[in-house]
Amino acid sequence: MLTVKRKIKTIIFSLTLLPLVSIAAPLTAQKVGDAVVYALSGKNYEQARDDLAAAIEERGMVISAVSHVKDMLDRTNADLGYADGVYDTGGETLLFCKADLSQKMMRDNPHNIAFCPYGISIYTLKSEPNKVFLSYKKAPKLAVYKPINQLLDSIIQSVAE
Repeated sequence: MLTVKRKIKTIIFSLTLLPLVSIAAPLTAQKVGDAVVYALSGKNYEQARDDLAAAIEERGMVISAVSHVKDMLDRTNADLGYADGVYDTGGETLLFCKADLSQKMMRDNPHNIAFCPYGISIYTLKSEPNKVFLSYKKAPKLAVYKPINQLLDSIIQSVAE
C-alpha cells in the first residue's frame, strides 16, 4: 500500500512540474550581416505574428505602420526577371517607437532620428517554411541605443514563450 501512495505522490508531483518544463528556452540570436536574426520553431506564422503584435502592444507601444515587403517583392518579381519569391509567408516589418527611449536617443543626437521607428521583421523562407524568423537591424554601437536593442530582444523572446 505504501508503494501505491508513493507512486501517486510522484505522479502528482510530476504533474505540478509539467507547466514549468514546458516553458520555452530563450531563443539565440544570430548576426547575419547588419541584422539580428532569431529562428522560432513550434509556432506557425499567424501565431507568431499575433504574438509579436501583442508583445509590442503589451509594452504600451503602438504599431505605427506595417511594411509589406513580401507583397512588394512578389509584385515586382516578373518585371525584374525573377521566377519566384523570396519569402514563403509574411515578409512584414512592424514599425513602432517607445517615447522615453526615442527621446533619449534624439536628445543625445538629433540625427539619430534615422533609427526611429524601430522595426521587427517576421517571415518564413521557402527553404524553411516551418520555421518563423524574427529579425531587426542592429544599430551602430551607440550607448543610447543599447536599451532599444534590449527592448527588441525582449519582445522577440516573449514571442517564443
